[in-house]
Amino acid sequence: MAISPRLIKRRIRSISNTRKITRAMELVAAAKMRKAVQMATNSRDYSRAAEAIVRDIRLHIGTMAHPLLTGRVSPKNSMVIVVGSNRGLCGGFNTHVLKKAIEFIRARTESHLRIVTVGRRTEASMKRVGFPIDAAFESMADAPHFDKTRPISLLAYNEFMKGNIDRVFLAFTDFKSALTQVPNIKQILPIIPEGELKQNGEASVQEEETKPNEIDSNFLFEPSARAILDEMLPRLIEVQMYQALLESSASEHASRMMAMRNASDNASDIVKELTFSFNQARQASITREISEISAGKAAIE
Repeated sequence: MAISPRLIKRRIRSISNTRKITRAMELVAAAKMRKAVQMATNSRDYSRAAEAIVRDIRLHIGTMAHPLLTGRVSPKNSMVIVVGSNRGLCGGFNTHVLKKAIEFIRARTESHLRIVTVGRRTEASMKRVGFPIDAAFESMADAPHFDKTRPISLLAYNEFMKGNIDRVFLAFTDFKSALTQVPNIKQILPIIPEGELKQNGEASVQEEETKPNEIDSNFLFEPSARAILDEMLPRLIEVQMYQALLESSASEHASRMMAMRNASDNASDIVKELTFSFNQARQASITREISEISAGKAAIE
């Protein structure tokens, strides 16, 4: 059945309008991505330096010198913070980090896992999977600011210090480039990685509990090692959280930019195909009219 050229022309106009929208969204996402990438790269050195300082201090004090450094070798309760987006139209950004987080959660052996989400899309997806959510926060991708990460960091810090949880993990998307974003799972509490705790074993932890204040005599801490760690370690948690959210923000905008670019390219391809079909239909209509005129002329003669 032949399609009316008028209908094809209407569809071409509709898809062309859609292409204008996706092109505009691509440009907006690109502008936001450049800003987010700049913020993420600028803060990486600070975040790495803070981790390096704590790592160096750990070499000269006992692991039991501060409760944030270590925890139970076999955790009973853990918290997983999953970072996503508030809005869609960003390709596989949310899908990939959710898949990574869900696989990680199902592989855990704790008796109780507490889920905290960042982003409305993440919250809705985790509810659909059937995981109970303890707390939900808005994504900060559109307006990244350090103060917005503090409530999340404070929740994890308070629950860990109260002994309600033994591990805090962060599931986020690590920005590599505009084309590559890698979902990642990072332990932020305790400071000592879980693999190192298991490697040391319960025996070494119990041994250090008997001498929690052991400090390398070659170093002098003022006012005290505990006072310094009380200030540094909570800041380290906040910095790690902020850096992860910046990486996630840059990844979201990069993913949305590429998704809108692909949508614009697909719309252009469809317009080309429809234009070809429109020309064919118009040519068929002209040929039919000429045939009818020739047939009428022949009938008169």
